Amino acid sequence: MDITWVNVADTAVKIGLGALISAISGYVVLKIKLSHEERKEKESYYYRLQEEKKIKYVEFLSQSQSLVQSYLNTSCTADTDDYKNYLRSFNEVQIISNDEIRMAAYDLSSAVCQFIVIRKNDQEVELLKSMRNAVNEKTGIFQKLAQLEVTKPYEKT
Repeated sequence: MDITWVNVADTAVKIGLGALISAISGYVVLKIKLSHEERKEKESYYYRLQEEKKIKYVEFLSQSQSLVQSYLNTSCTADTDDYKNYLRSFNEVQIISNDEIRMAAYDLSSAVCQFIVIRKNDQEVELLKSMRNAVNEKTGIFQKLAQLEVTKPYEKT
């Protein structure tokens, strides 16, 4: 009779250990799966934000160039819809960007504003050319910084 009791206890221990091993392995698999899902979600969010930044940067650049072209021979009074839209675009870039891009956007916006509000018929041609060159230079700097930002791959943190 002692052997039967030992067999029953042995079987119970084996079943218990099997259940414990199953529970532990199930927990580990679940944790790994949740961790993987969380990483995928963070990566997806990162790339959605990158796409949003790209759209905002292109819009800001396009509006900068459009304003300069629109006010190539005339002055802007700063109460036009295109200028107000430009300010909105500038502020959106300021909010979503890192400090380096924010400074480049500020420099570009400043150069654009200086160029479009100056009285064109009273200024020397060389001054206007130098101001236009400043806009072009600031545009190039902003474009490069924006490119580096939006093409940066996701880094696991």
